[in-house]
Amino acid sequence: MRTEPCQHSRVEVAQMDLTERVEQDPNPLQKLMQAIPGFNGYVEREQRRGADKLLREFLADDIGGIIERLERIATDWAKAGELDYLDDLEEVSGRLNRAADNLRYADYGYSGFFDLVKIGEDELHRFYQYDLSLRSFIADIGEDVDALADVADDDIEDALADLDEDIDELNEMIEERENVATDLVP
Repeated sequence: MRTEPCQHSRVEVAQMDLTERVEQDPNPLQKLMQAIPGFNGYVEREQRRGADKLLREFLADDIGGIIERLERIATDWAKAGELDYLDDLEEVSGRLNRAADNLRYADYGYSGFFDLVKIGEDELHRFYQYDLSLRSFIADIGEDVDALADVADDDIEDALADLDEDIDELNEMIEERENVATDLVP
């Protein structure tokens, strides 16, 4: 019985060589990480915290962009002499600003989520799905604000009321985010 020689692509061979080299010849940091019990878990936890902080900053910046669009609408309405709803726009902006601050300055150490406990891939996926839904909801609020610029005078009150409800829901989602994180701990 004749066996065929193992055929590997250059990429596969290079990958195998690199893997073997890393395993055989760790750099000083890898040696240190292997020597200190729990160090890998610490690094992973800190990476999750850093990633969470970056994500929260990104979402808060999205909200900041919406606030800037609200300010442009207020300026346009003021120039057009439509002053009746400027206080309402200012209130909406303030509430969105508080929502952004709640995201940006939240305790990002959710003790259970970032402890040395291993979080499974399914649990992380669930958390990231929640963040995607949060981002999508923020984008929807941005579209509502963009539409507000073109709303007929008779519909402004309704549009502002809808926006107010959306901001309430956004704040609830931001508060719930911590609960989602802590529920993932096995």
